[in-house]
Amino acid sequence: MPEYVIVLLPKENYWKWVEATRDYVLKFGANLTPDPASAARYMAPQQVVIVAGLPGGYPTCGDIQAWFRQNYPNIRVNYVPAASPEVFRAALQRCIDANNPWLVTAGDLLLRWPTDYFVVMQPFGVNPDLYRRWGLPGHEGLDIRAPEGADVYACADGVVEHMEGYAGDPGAQPYGTCIWLRHPGGYSTLYAQLQQALVMTGDPVHAGQVIGAAGATGNAAGGYLHLSLKKDGATAAGLTSFPKDFVDPLPYLNQAESLLPTAADYPWPPRMCLAGVHGRAGEPVMHDIDYAALQQAQLEAVKLLTWTLPEEIDRVRAVNSNVFLLARLMTKIGAPNQFSDFFVSEVAEHMAGFYARGVRYFEVHNEPNLTMEGWKSSWQDGRDFNRFFLEVYAKLKARFPEALLGYPGLSPDGIPAPGIRMNDLIFLAESDEAARTADWIGVHCYWQSEAEMGAERGGFNFQEYRRRYPGKLLFVTEFSNVAPGIDKTTKGQQYAKYYQMVRNIPGLGGAFAYILSATQGFETEVWRDETGMVTAIPGQVRVRTGLVVSPPPVPAV
Repeated sequence: MPEYVIVLLPKENYWKWVEATRDYVLKFGANLTPDPASAARYMAPQQVVIVAGLPGGYPTCGDIQAWFRQNYPNIRVNYVPAASPEVFRAALQRCIDANNPWLVTAGDLLLRWPTDYFVVMQPFGVNPDLYRRWGLPGHEGLDIRAPEGADVYACADGVVEHMEGYAGDPGAQPYGTCIWLRHPGGYSTLYAQLQQALVMTGDPVHAGQVIGAAGATGNAAGGYLHLSLKKDGATAAGLTSFPKDFVDPLPYLNQAESLLPTAADYPWPPRMCLAGVHGRAGEPVMHDIDYAALQQAQLEAVKLLTWTLPEEIDRVRAVNSNVFLLARLMTKIGAPNQFSDFFVSEVAEHMAGFYARGVRYFEVHNEPNLTMEGWKSSWQDGRDFNRFFLEVYAKLKARFPEALLGYPGLSPDGIPAPGIRMNDLIFLAESDEAARTADWIGVHCYWQSEAEMGAERGGFNFQEYRRRYPGKLLFVTEFSNVAPGIDKTTKGQQYAKYYQMVRNIPGLGGAFAYILSATQGFETEVWRDETGMVTAIPGQVRVRTGLVVSPPPVPAV
Protein backbone atom coordinates (compact mmCIF):
# COMPACT_ATOMS: atom_id res chain seq x y z
CA MET A 1 0.00 0.00 0.00
CA PRO A 2 1.52 3.36 -0.95
CA GLU A 3 2.66 5.54 1.91
CA TYR A 4 1.81 8.87 0.24
CA VAL A 5 -1.47 9.66 -1.53
CA ILE A 6 -2.46 13.02 -2.97
CA VAL A 7 -5.73 13.82 -4.70
CA LEU A 8 -5.75 16.31 -7.58
CA LEU A 9 -9.01 18.26 -7.81
CA PRO A 10 -10.33 20.80 -10.36
CA LYS A 11 -10.07 24.45 -9.30
CA GLU A 12 -13.60 25.19 -10.46
CA ASN A 13 -16.00 24.48 -7.57
CA TYR A 14 -12.95 23.32 -5.63
CA TRP A 15 -14.64 23.16 -2.23
CA LYS A 16 -17.43 20.96 -3.55
CA TRP A 17 -14.76 18.55 -4.78
CA VAL A 18 -13.04 18.78 -1.40
CA GLU A 19 -16.29 17.83 0.33
CA ALA A 20 -16.59 14.82 -1.98
CA THR A 21 -13.25 13.51 -0.72
CA ARG A 22 -13.99 13.97 3.02
CA ASP A 23 -14.55 10.32 3.95
CA TYR A 24 -11.64 9.20 1.76
CA VAL A 25 -9.25 11.69 3.40
CA LEU A 26 -10.37 10.64 6.88
CA LYS A 27 -9.86 6.98 5.99
CA PHE A 28 -6.46 7.17 4.29
CA GLY A 29 -4.95 10.50 5.37
CA ALA A 30 -4.61 11.72 1.79
CA ASN A 31 -3.57 15.24 0.85
CA LEU A 32 -5.51 17.49 -1.56
CA THR A 33 -4.40 20.03 -4.16
CA PRO A 34 -5.83 21.85 -7.21
CA ASP A 35 -2.32 22.21 -8.70
CA PRO A 36 -1.06 19.39 -10.98
CA ALA A 37 2.60 20.37 -10.51
CA SER A 38 2.25 20.24 -6.73
CA ALA A 39 0.67 16.79 -6.98
CA ALA A 40 3.52 15.60 -9.19
CA ARG A 41 6.19 16.88 -6.80
CA TYR A 42 4.56 15.74 -3.57
CA MET A 43 6.86 13.08 -2.02
CA ALA A 44 7.93 12.10 -5.55
CA PRO A 45 8.41 9.45 -6.67
CA GLN A 46 6.87 7.51 -3.79
CA GLN A 47 3.38 8.96 -4.06
CA VAL A 48 0.27 8.00 -5.98
CA VAL A 49 -1.80 10.79 -7.53
CA ILE A 50 -5.56 10.27 -7.67
CA VAL A 51 -6.94 12.56 -10.38
CA ALA A 52 -10.56 13.68 -10.33
CA GLY A 53 -11.12 13.34 -14.07
CA LEU A 54 -13.50 16.16 -14.88
CA PRO A 55 -13.39 16.82 -18.67
CA GLY A 56 -11.61 20.15 -19.12
CA GLY A 57 -10.98 20.36 -15.40
CA TYR A 58 -7.33 21.32 -15.77
CA PRO A 59 -7.32 23.92 -18.56
CA THR A 60 -3.67 24.97 -18.13
CA CYS A 61 -2.55 21.38 -18.77
CA GLY A 62 -4.97 20.33 -21.49
CA ASP A 63 -5.31 16.55 -21.41
CA ILE A 64 -4.24 15.90 -17.82
CA GLN A 65 -3.37 12.25 -18.46
CA ALA A 66 -1.14 13.21 -21.39
CA TRP A 67 0.37 15.99 -19.27
CA PHE A 68 1.45 13.54 -16.59
CA ARG A 69 2.77 11.05 -19.17
CA GLN A 70 4.85 13.74 -20.84
CA ASN A 71 6.17 15.57 -17.80
CA TYR A 72 6.18 12.95 -15.04
CA PRO A 73 6.18 9.53 -16.77
CA ASN A 74 7.31 7.64 -13.65
CA ILE A 75 4.71 9.03 -11.27
CA ARG A 76 1.90 6.61 -10.50
CA VAL A 77 -1.37 8.22 -11.52
CA ASN A 78 -4.90 6.88 -11.14
CA TYR A 79 -7.27 8.85 -13.38
CA VAL A 80 -10.89 8.61 -12.26
CA PRO A 81 -13.42 9.88 -14.81
CA ALA A 82 -15.84 12.02 -12.85
CA ALA A 83 -18.38 14.34 -14.42
CA SER A 84 -19.28 15.73 -11.00
CA PRO A 85 -18.18 15.65 -7.36
CA GLU A 86 -20.96 13.15 -6.66
CA VAL A 87 -19.57 10.69 -9.21
CA PHE A 88 -16.10 11.14 -7.75
CA ARG A 89 -17.42 10.55 -4.22
CA ALA A 90 -18.92 7.24 -5.36
CA ALA A 91 -15.61 6.14 -6.90
CA LEU A 92 -13.72 6.98 -3.71
CA GLN A 93 -16.29 5.09 -1.69
CA ARG A 94 -15.27 1.95 -3.59
CA CYS A 95 -11.74 2.54 -2.31
CA ILE A 96 -13.00 2.86 1.24
CA ASP A 97 -15.06 -0.32 0.92
CA ALA A 98 -12.04 -2.21 -0.44
CA ASN A 99 -9.66 -0.71 2.15
CA ASN A 100 -7.32 0.23 -0.70
CA PRO A 101 -6.53 3.93 -1.26
CA TRP A 102 -6.07 3.52 -4.97
CA LEU A 103 -8.31 0.70 -5.97
CA VAL A 104 -9.83 3.17 -8.42
CA THR A 105 -10.40 2.31 -12.06
CA ALA A 106 -11.61 4.03 -15.16
CA GLY A 107 -14.76 1.94 -15.30
CA ASP A 108 -16.24 -1.33 -14.14
CA LEU A 109 -13.13 -3.41 -14.88
CA LEU A 110 -10.08 -3.78 -12.64
CA LEU A 111 -7.00 -5.22 -14.31
CA ARG A 112 -4.19 -7.00 -12.49
CA TRP A 113 -0.69 -6.00 -13.57
CA PRO A 114 0.26 -8.60 -16.23
CA THR A 115 3.99 -9.05 -15.42
CA ASP A 116 6.28 -8.96 -12.42
CA TYR A 117 7.87 -5.73 -13.65
CA PHE A 118 6.30 -2.32 -12.97
CA VAL A 119 7.82 -0.46 -15.91
CA VAL A 120 5.88 0.94 -18.87
CA MET A 121 8.40 1.06 -21.70
CA GLN A 122 6.05 2.58 -24.29
CA PRO A 123 2.81 4.25 -23.14
CA PHE A 124 -0.52 4.32 -24.91
CA GLY A 125 -0.96 6.89 -27.69
CA VAL A 126 2.70 7.82 -28.24
CA ASN A 127 4.78 7.71 -31.44
CA PRO A 128 2.09 8.57 -34.01
CA ASP A 129 4.78 8.75 -36.71
CA LEU A 130 5.39 5.01 -36.30
CA TYR A 131 1.81 3.80 -36.01
CA ARG A 132 0.19 5.85 -38.77
CA ARG A 133 1.19 3.14 -41.25
CA TRP A 134 -1.35 0.87 -39.56
CA GLY A 135 -4.05 3.54 -39.51
CA LEU A 136 -3.57 4.27 -35.82
CA PRO A 137 -3.12 7.69 -34.17
CA GLY A 138 -0.43 6.26 -31.89
CA HIS A 139 0.60 3.20 -29.91
CA GLU A 140 -2.53 1.13 -29.33
CA GLY A 141 -1.52 -0.34 -26.00
CA LEU A 142 1.19 -0.49 -23.35
CA ASP A 143 4.60 -2.10 -23.68
CA ILE A 144 5.38 -3.41 -20.19
CA ARG A 145 8.78 -4.71 -19.20
CA ALA A 146 9.04 -8.50 -19.33
CA PRO A 147 12.34 -10.29 -20.03
CA GLU A 148 12.09 -13.17 -22.46
CA GLY A 149 10.64 -16.20 -20.72
CA ALA A 150 9.07 -14.16 -17.89
CA ASP A 151 5.59 -15.09 -16.71
CA VAL A 152 2.63 -13.29 -18.27
CA TYR A 153 -0.53 -13.16 -16.16
CA ALA A 154 -4.19 -12.79 -17.09
CA CYS A 155 -5.31 -9.31 -16.07
CA ALA A 156 -8.84 -10.39 -15.14
CA ASP A 157 -11.19 -13.35 -15.13
CA GLY A 158 -12.40 -14.33 -18.57
CA VAL A 159 -12.26 -16.76 -21.47
CA VAL A 160 -9.63 -17.20 -24.17
CA GLU A 161 -11.33 -15.66 -27.19
CA HIS A 162 -8.45 -16.37 -29.56
CA MET A 163 -4.92 -17.76 -29.42
CA GLU A 164 -2.61 -17.39 -32.38
CA GLY A 165 0.80 -19.00 -32.80
CA TYR A 166 3.55 -17.17 -34.65
CA ALA A 167 4.47 -18.54 -38.09
CA GLY A 168 7.57 -16.41 -38.61
CA ASP A 169 6.37 -13.45 -40.72
CA PRO A 170 6.22 -10.21 -38.66
CA GLY A 171 4.52 -8.40 -41.53
CA ALA A 172 1.63 -10.84 -41.50
CA GLN A 173 1.59 -11.29 -37.72
CA PRO A 174 2.88 -8.13 -36.03
CA TYR A 175 1.54 -9.35 -32.69
CA GLY A 176 3.46 -12.63 -32.99
CA THR A 177 2.22 -15.34 -30.68
CA CYS A 178 -0.69 -13.68 -28.92
CA ILE A 179 -3.72 -14.28 -26.73
CA TRP A 180 -7.04 -12.41 -26.70
CA LEU A 181 -9.09 -12.73 -23.52
CA ARG A 182 -12.77 -11.83 -23.29
CA HIS A 183 -13.98 -10.31 -20.01
CA PRO A 184 -17.39 -9.37 -18.60
CA GLY A 185 -18.73 -5.93 -19.47
CA GLY A 186 -17.67 -5.97 -23.14
CA TYR A 187 -13.91 -5.80 -22.49
CA SER A 188 -11.09 -7.70 -24.22
CA THR A 189 -7.36 -7.79 -23.44
CA LEU A 190 -4.53 -8.68 -25.81
CA TYR A 191 -1.18 -10.17 -24.72
CA ALA A 192 1.21 -10.02 -27.65
CA GLN A 193 4.75 -10.89 -28.79
CA LEU A 194 4.79 -13.97 -26.56
CA GLN A 195 7.43 -16.66 -26.60
CA GLN A 196 4.81 -19.24 -25.70
CA ALA A 197 1.08 -19.39 -25.04
CA LEU A 198 -0.02 -21.69 -22.23
CA VAL A 199 -3.77 -21.57 -22.91
CA MET A 200 -5.97 -22.45 -25.86
CA THR A 201 -9.04 -20.88 -27.45
CA GLY A 202 -12.08 -21.49 -25.26
CA ASP A 203 -10.17 -22.00 -22.01
CA PRO A 204 -11.51 -20.19 -18.93
CA VAL A 205 -8.87 -18.18 -17.06
CA HIS A 206 -8.76 -16.35 -13.75
CA ALA A 207 -7.00 -13.13 -12.82
CA GLY A 208 -3.35 -13.78 -12.00
CA GLN A 209 -3.18 -17.07 -13.89
CA VAL A 210 0.03 -17.59 -15.89
CA ILE A 211 -1.17 -17.71 -19.49
CA GLY A 212 2.11 -17.39 -21.37
CA ALA A 213 5.79 -16.52 -21.43
CA ALA A 214 7.10 -13.19 -22.69
CA GLY A 215 9.10 -13.28 -25.91
CA ALA A 216 10.13 -11.43 -29.02
CA THR A 217 7.83 -12.82 -31.71
CA GLY A 218 6.18 -10.69 -34.37
CA ASN A 219 7.18 -7.06 -34.73
CA ALA A 220 9.15 -6.89 -31.47
CA ALA A 221 12.73 -6.78 -30.24
CA GLY A 222 11.95 -8.49 -26.93
CA GLY A 223 12.15 -7.44 -23.33
CA TYR A 224 8.51 -6.43 -22.98
CA LEU A 225 4.89 -7.54 -23.16
CA HIS A 226 2.48 -5.68 -25.42
CA LEU A 227 -0.88 -5.26 -23.66
CA SER A 228 -3.93 -3.81 -25.40
CA LEU A 229 -7.45 -3.23 -24.08
CA LYS A 230 -10.70 -2.92 -26.02
CA LYS A 231 -14.13 -1.83 -24.86
CA ASP A 232 -17.07 -2.70 -27.10
CA GLY A 233 -18.49 0.42 -28.74
CA ALA A 234 -15.82 2.76 -27.31
CA THR A 235 -14.95 4.30 -30.70
CA ALA A 236 -18.55 4.88 -31.73
CA ALA A 237 -19.39 6.36 -28.34
CA GLY A 238 -16.49 8.81 -28.53
CA LEU A 239 -14.77 7.27 -25.49
CA THR A 240 -11.52 6.92 -27.44
CA SER A 241 -9.90 8.59 -30.42
CA PHE A 242 -8.60 5.21 -31.57
CA PRO A 243 -10.33 2.96 -34.11
CA LYS A 244 -11.39 -0.60 -33.34
CA ASP A 245 -12.38 0.30 -29.77
CA PHE A 246 -8.81 0.48 -28.40
CA VAL A 247 -8.63 2.33 -25.07
CA ASP A 248 -5.74 3.14 -22.74
CA PRO A 249 -5.27 0.20 -20.32
CA LEU A 250 -3.36 2.20 -17.72
CA PRO A 251 -6.34 3.75 -15.86
CA TYR A 252 -7.84 0.28 -15.50
CA LEU A 253 -4.69 -1.32 -14.08
CA ASN A 254 -4.42 -1.89 -10.34
CA GLN A 255 -0.89 -0.72 -9.61
CA ALA A 256 -1.34 -1.17 -5.87
CA GLU A 257 1.80 -1.37 -3.77
CA SER A 258 0.67 -4.72 -2.42
CA LEU A 259 1.56 -6.25 -5.79
CA LEU A 260 5.22 -5.29 -5.30
CA PRO A 261 7.58 -7.52 -3.33
CA THR A 262 7.58 -6.91 0.40
CA ALA A 263 10.53 -6.92 2.78
CA ALA A 264 10.00 -10.64 3.37
CA ASP A 265 10.72 -11.34 -0.32
CA TYR A 266 14.35 -10.15 -0.14
CA PRO A 267 17.44 -11.87 1.30
CA TRP A 268 17.86 -9.01 3.75
CA PRO A 269 16.24 -8.10 7.07
CA PRO A 270 13.42 -5.56 6.87
CA ARG A 271 13.85 -1.97 8.03
CA MET A 272 17.62 -2.24 7.72
CA CYS A 273 19.04 -0.14 4.91
CA LEU A 274 22.45 0.33 6.48
CA ALA A 275 24.14 3.73 6.69
CA GLY A 276 27.54 3.48 5.05
CA VAL A 277 30.39 5.33 3.38
CA HIS A 278 32.84 4.60 0.57
CA GLY A 279 36.33 4.19 2.05
CA ARG A 280 39.51 5.95 0.99
CA ALA A 281 40.42 6.07 -2.70
CA GLY A 282 43.82 6.41 -4.31
CA GLU A 283 45.96 4.24 -2.04
CA PRO A 284 45.66 0.81 -0.37
CA VAL A 285 45.66 2.04 3.23
CA MET A 286 43.47 4.27 5.35
CA HIS A 287 44.91 6.66 7.93
CA ASP A 288 44.18 7.29 11.59
CA ILE A 289 42.15 10.36 10.65
CA ASP A 290 39.94 8.21 8.38
CA TYR A 291 39.17 5.93 11.30
CA ALA A 292 38.49 8.92 13.49
CA ALA A 293 35.89 10.12 10.97
CA LEU A 294 34.32 6.64 10.88
CA GLN A 295 34.17 6.57 14.66
CA GLN A 296 32.58 10.00 14.81
CA ALA A 297 29.89 9.15 12.22
CA GLN A 298 28.97 5.84 13.91
CA LEU A 299 28.35 4.11 10.61
CA GLU A 300 27.04 0.61 10.07
CA ALA A 301 28.64 -0.19 6.72
CA VAL A 302 31.83 0.57 4.80
CA LYS A 303 32.66 -0.06 1.16
CA LEU A 304 36.29 -0.69 0.29
CA LEU A 305 38.18 -1.11 -2.96
CA THR A 306 39.71 -4.57 -3.25
CA TRP A 307 43.19 -3.16 -3.68
CA THR A 308 42.87 -1.91 -0.11
CA LEU A 309 45.12 -4.01 2.11
CA PRO A 310 43.07 -6.77 3.77
CA GLU A 311 44.54 -5.75 7.14
CA GLU A 312 42.46 -2.59 6.91
CA ILE A 313 39.37 -4.77 7.36
CA ASP A 314 40.56 -5.59 10.86
CA ARG A 315 40.95 -1.90 11.67
CA VAL A 316 37.48 -1.10 10.35
CA ARG A 317 36.04 -3.87 12.52
CA ALA A 318 37.90 -2.47 15.51
CA VAL A 319 35.80 0.69 15.08
CA ASN A 320 32.56 -1.32 14.81
CA SER A 321 32.67 -5.07 15.34
CA ASN A 322 29.28 -5.44 13.64
CA VAL A 323 30.17 -3.41 10.56
CA PHE A 324 28.91 -4.66 7.19
CA LEU A 325 31.60 -4.66 4.51
CA LEU A 326 31.16 -4.49 0.77
CA ALA A 327 34.09 -4.49 -1.67
CA ARG A 328 34.37 -3.11 -5.19
CA LEU A 329 36.44 -5.13 -7.67
CA MET A 330 38.56 -2.73 -9.70
CA THR A 331 41.52 -2.90 -12.06
CA LYS A 332 42.98 -0.90 -14.90
CA ILE A 333 41.06 -0.93 -18.14
CA GLY A 334 42.30 -3.38 -20.75
CA ALA A 335 41.74 -4.36 -24.36
CA PRO A 336 38.43 -6.04 -25.17
CA ASN A 337 39.98 -9.34 -26.26
CA GLN A 338 40.08 -11.68 -23.28
CA PHE A 339 39.49 -8.75 -20.93
CA SER A 340 37.39 -10.89 -18.61
CA ASP A 341 40.36 -13.24 -18.12
CA PHE A 342 42.61 -10.26 -17.42
CA PHE A 343 40.10 -8.73 -15.00
CA VAL A 344 39.71 -11.95 -13.02
CA SER A 345 43.47 -12.52 -12.85
CA GLU A 346 43.96 -8.95 -11.60
CA VAL A 347 41.29 -8.95 -8.89
CA ALA A 348 41.31 -12.56 -7.69
CA GLU A 349 44.28 -12.25 -5.35
CA HIS A 350 42.92 -9.11 -3.70
CA MET A 351 39.46 -10.64 -3.53
CA ALA A 352 40.89 -13.74 -1.82
CA GLY A 353 42.19 -11.61 1.06
CA PHE A 354 38.75 -10.10 1.61
CA TYR A 355 37.01 -13.45 1.16
CA ALA A 356 39.27 -15.08 3.78
CA ARG A 357 38.15 -12.41 6.27
CA GLY A 358 34.49 -13.16 5.70
CA VAL A 359 33.57 -10.48 3.14
CA ARG A 360 31.01 -11.87 0.72
CA TYR A 361 29.50 -8.89 -1.12
CA PHE A 362 31.52 -7.73 -4.15
CA GLU A 363 30.63 -5.12 -6.78
CA VAL A 364 32.02 -6.05 -10.19
CA HIS A 365 33.66 -2.88 -11.54
CA ASN A 366 32.30 0.68 -11.46
CA GLU A 367 30.31 2.95 -13.81
CA PRO A 368 31.07 0.95 -16.98
CA ASN A 369 29.04 3.43 -19.06
CA LEU A 370 31.88 5.98 -18.74
CA THR A 371 34.81 6.16 -21.15
CA MET A 372 37.29 6.34 -18.25
CA GLU A 373 35.80 3.11 -16.89
CA GLY A 374 35.87 1.03 -20.07
CA TRP A 375 33.19 2.28 -22.44
CA LYS A 376 34.55 2.44 -26.02
CA SER A 377 37.74 0.61 -25.02
CA SER A 378 36.94 -2.58 -23.12
CA TRP A 379 33.34 -2.66 -24.37
CA GLN A 380 31.51 -0.70 -27.02
CA ASP A 381 28.07 -0.77 -25.42
CA GLY A 382 25.94 -2.49 -22.83
CA ARG A 383 25.78 -5.69 -24.87
CA ASP A 384 29.57 -6.03 -24.78
CA PHE A 385 29.61 -5.33 -21.05
CA ASN A 386 26.87 -7.93 -20.63
CA ARG A 387 29.18 -10.58 -22.08
CA PHE A 388 32.08 -9.38 -19.94
CA PHE A 389 30.03 -9.47 -16.73
CA LEU A 390 28.62 -12.95 -17.36
CA GLU A 391 32.10 -14.33 -18.04
CA VAL A 392 33.54 -12.69 -14.91
CA TYR A 393 30.58 -13.84 -12.84
CA ALA A 394 31.04 -17.49 -13.87
CA LYS A 395 34.81 -17.45 -13.30
CA LEU A 396 34.68 -15.77 -9.90
CA LYS A 397 31.80 -17.95 -8.70
CA ALA A 398 33.84 -21.04 -9.56
CA ARG A 399 36.69 -19.82 -7.34
CA PHE A 400 34.66 -18.08 -4.63
CA PRO A 401 31.36 -20.01 -4.47
CA GLU A 402 29.92 -18.05 -1.53
CA ALA A 403 30.65 -14.66 -3.08
CA LEU A 404 27.63 -12.49 -3.87
CA LEU A 405 28.53 -10.56 -7.00
CA GLY A 406 26.81 -7.29 -7.81
CA TYR A 407 26.05 -5.53 -11.06
CA PRO A 408 27.91 -2.22 -10.77
CA GLY A 409 26.45 1.21 -10.24
CA LEU A 410 26.14 3.19 -13.47
CA SER A 411 26.84 6.88 -13.92
CA PRO A 412 23.35 8.50 -14.06
CA ASP A 413 22.83 10.40 -17.30
CA GLY A 414 20.89 13.31 -15.84
CA ILE A 415 22.51 15.72 -18.30
CA PRO A 416 23.81 13.98 -21.44
CA ALA A 417 27.60 13.96 -21.87
CA PRO A 418 28.15 12.66 -25.42
CA GLY A 419 31.44 10.87 -25.90
CA ILE A 420 32.03 10.64 -22.15
CA ARG A 421 29.01 8.75 -20.89
CA MET A 422 26.54 6.37 -22.50
CA ASN A 423 22.98 6.85 -21.25
CA ASP A 424 22.66 4.68 -18.17
CA LEU A 425 19.18 3.33 -18.87
CA ILE A 426 20.10 2.33 -22.41
CA PHE A 427 23.29 0.71 -21.14
CA LEU A 428 21.27 -1.08 -18.45
CA ALA A 429 18.72 -2.35 -20.97
CA GLU A 430 21.48 -3.68 -23.20
CA SER A 431 23.10 -5.50 -20.26
CA ASP A 432 19.81 -6.70 -18.81
CA GLU A 433 20.88 -10.35 -18.60
CA ALA A 434 23.89 -9.36 -16.51
CA ALA A 435 21.71 -7.39 -14.10
CA ARG A 436 19.26 -10.28 -13.78
CA THR A 437 22.09 -12.77 -13.25
CA ALA A 438 23.84 -10.70 -10.59
CA ASP A 439 23.21 -11.57 -6.96
CA TRP A 440 22.43 -7.92 -6.31
CA ILE A 441 22.52 -4.59 -8.15
CA GLY A 442 24.41 -1.41 -7.32
CA VAL A 443 22.90 2.01 -8.00
CA HIS A 444 24.48 5.48 -7.94
CA CYS A 445 22.38 8.40 -6.72
CA TYR A 446 23.55 12.01 -6.89
CA TRP A 447 21.88 15.36 -6.35
CA GLN A 448 22.67 19.07 -6.12
CA SER A 449 19.79 20.32 -3.97
CA GLU A 450 17.60 18.96 -1.21
CA ALA A 451 14.68 18.79 -3.63
CA GLU A 452 16.71 16.57 -5.95
CA MET A 453 17.59 14.33 -3.00
CA GLY A 454 14.07 12.87 -3.12
CA ALA A 455 13.74 12.93 -6.92
CA GLU A 456 13.72 9.81 -9.02
CA ARG A 457 16.71 10.79 -11.14
CA GLY A 458 18.44 12.14 -8.05
CA GLY A 459 18.66 10.54 -4.64
CA PHE A 460 15.92 8.04 -5.47
CA ASN A 461 17.49 6.83 -8.71
CA PHE A 462 17.08 3.30 -7.36
CA GLN A 463 13.31 3.47 -7.95
CA GLU A 464 13.71 2.78 -11.66
CA TYR A 465 15.85 -0.26 -10.84
CA ARG A 466 13.24 -1.50 -8.40
CA ARG A 467 10.58 -1.42 -11.11
CA ARG A 468 12.84 -3.19 -13.59
CA TYR A 469 14.12 -5.76 -11.08
CA PRO A 470 11.40 -6.04 -8.44
CA GLY A 471 12.81 -9.09 -6.66
CA LYS A 472 16.48 -8.06 -6.71
CA LEU A 473 18.37 -6.80 -3.66
CA LEU A 474 19.72 -3.28 -4.31
CA PHE A 475 22.54 -1.28 -2.76
CA VAL A 476 23.11 2.44 -3.25
CA THR A 477 26.84 1.92 -3.73
CA GLU A 478 27.44 5.67 -4.15
CA PHE A 479 25.44 8.74 -3.20
CA SER A 480 26.38 12.37 -2.60
CA ASN A 481 25.49 15.99 -3.12
CA VAL A 482 27.94 16.85 -5.91
CA ALA A 483 27.24 20.61 -5.95
CA PRO A 484 30.50 22.54 -5.44
CA GLY A 485 28.86 25.53 -3.77
CA ILE A 486 27.19 23.70 -0.89
CA ASP A 487 29.01 23.69 2.45
CA LYS A 488 29.85 20.46 4.24
CA THR A 489 27.50 21.14 7.15
CA THR A 490 24.54 21.31 4.79
CA LYS A 491 25.71 18.21 2.96
CA GLY A 492 26.06 16.32 6.23
CA GLN A 493 22.55 17.33 7.25
CA GLN A 494 21.23 16.11 3.92
CA TYR A 495 23.07 12.80 4.26
CA ALA A 496 21.61 12.23 7.74
CA LYS A 497 18.15 12.88 6.33
CA TYR A 498 18.80 10.66 3.32
CA TYR A 499 19.86 7.72 5.49
CA GLN A 500 16.53 8.03 7.29
CA MET A 501 14.51 8.45 4.09
CA VAL A 502 15.77 5.14 2.71
CA ARG A 503 15.96 3.33 6.04
CA ASN A 504 12.79 1.26 5.76
CA ILE A 505 12.60 0.71 2.00
CA PRO A 506 12.21 -3.03 1.36
CA GLY A 507 15.00 -4.67 -0.61
CA LEU A 508 17.49 -1.82 -0.15
CA GLY A 509 20.47 -3.22 1.73
CA GLY A 510 22.60 -0.16 2.30
CA ALA A 511 23.49 3.35 1.16
CA PHE A 512 27.15 4.34 0.87
CA ALA A 513 28.01 8.03 0.84
CA TYR A 514 30.84 9.09 -1.45
CA ILE A 515 33.57 9.50 -0.15
CA LEU A 516 35.51 9.20 3.12
CA SER A 517 38.76 10.55 1.64
CA ALA A 518 40.80 10.51 -1.56
CA THR A 519 44.42 11.20 -2.47
CA GLN A 520 43.23 13.59 -5.16
CA GLY A 521 39.97 15.01 -6.48
CA PHE A 522 36.49 14.92 -4.94
CA GLU A 523 37.27 17.90 -2.69
CA THR A 524 33.59 18.85 -2.49
CA GLU A 525 32.60 15.36 -1.30
CA VAL A 526 35.34 14.07 1.04
CA TRP A 527 34.55 13.63 4.72
CA ARG A 528 38.11 14.55 5.68
CA ASP A 529 40.58 16.50 3.58
CA GLU A 530 44.23 15.82 2.79
CA THR A 531 45.42 18.31 5.41
CA GLY A 532 44.08 15.90 8.03
CA MET A 533 41.01 17.95 8.93
CA VAL A 534 37.68 16.18 9.44
CA THR A 535 34.82 18.09 7.81
CA ALA A 536 31.41 18.73 9.33
CA ILE A 537 29.87 15.76 7.52
CA PRO A 538 30.63 12.95 10.06
CA GLY A 539 29.30 15.00 12.95
CA GLN A 540 26.08 15.80 11.14
CA VAL A 541 25.65 12.16 10.08
CA ARG A 542 26.06 11.03 13.68
CA VAL A 543 22.91 12.78 14.84
CA ARG A 544 20.63 10.65 12.66
CA THR A 545 18.17 8.42 14.51
CA GLY A 546 17.34 4.74 14.24
CA LEU A 547 20.83 3.24 14.39
CA VAL A 548 21.00 -0.53 13.96
CA VAL A 549 22.17 -2.11 17.20
CA SER A 550 21.97 -5.76 16.17
CA PRO A 551 24.66 -7.40 14.02
CA PRO A 552 24.37 -6.96 10.24
CA PRO A 553 22.60 -9.71 8.29
CA VAL A 554 24.36 -12.93 7.47
CA PRO A 555 24.92 -13.13 3.68
CA ALA A 556 22.48 -15.43 1.89
CA VAL A 557 24.48 -18.08 0.02
